[in-house]
Amino acid sequence: MRQLYVVPRRRLLFAVWLTVVALPVLLIDNIPRTDARAAPVQAVSADAIDAIDAPSTAAAAPPSTVEVTAAVATEPPTSSATAVTARPTSQASTPTSTSTSTTTTTTEPPTTTAPPNRQAGGASWYAYNSGQCAHPSIPMGTIVTVTRQATGAATTCVVTDRGPHGTGRIIDLDRGTFAQLGDPSEGVIQVTISW
Repeated sequence: MRQLYVVPRRRLLFAVWLTVVALPVLLIDNIPRTDARAAPVQAVSADAIDAIDAPSTAAAAPPSTVEVTAAVATEPPTSSATAVTARPTSQASTPTSTSTSTTTTTTEPPTTTAPPNRQAGGASWYAYNSGQCAHPSIPMGTIVTVTRQATGAATTCVVTDRGPHGTGRIIDLDRGTFAQLGDPSEGVIQVTISW
């Protein structure tokens, strides 16, 4: 009969240490850096080092610097190397140079509100839910303002049905909404609708 393999205590402690300490440190180190953590770093070029070694030539030409920015990918890195891009910065050759400021102005296009859609024609009524109306093509749920042409009386309703199907009529109102514009015994009235 085979004996069971017993894990030595050192290996067990190492495995626990690796799980509790080392793995979280590796995970935290691979978190994408924010803009504050990826701030530009100034690195001195070889010309600047030579200028430090030879003080007499340092006054003739100022040292040039190179701005180094660490590029951090948002995806987990596939290699252990960090991408670095170098970008030379220009310095003025004379100590009394004036700085020029560049301003960028962005102009947004003016916001215009489209005029409401309008139709004119006949309105009739039918037995339907209060505050709701029918139109052949206006999207369902659209609030429509109905204005009677003869009197200027206006009311609103919500399109929840399709119709009317008669010629010359553009909207069917429920009886209560129609009564706000005219007597239901009139049957059909001339209105202008907007939405």
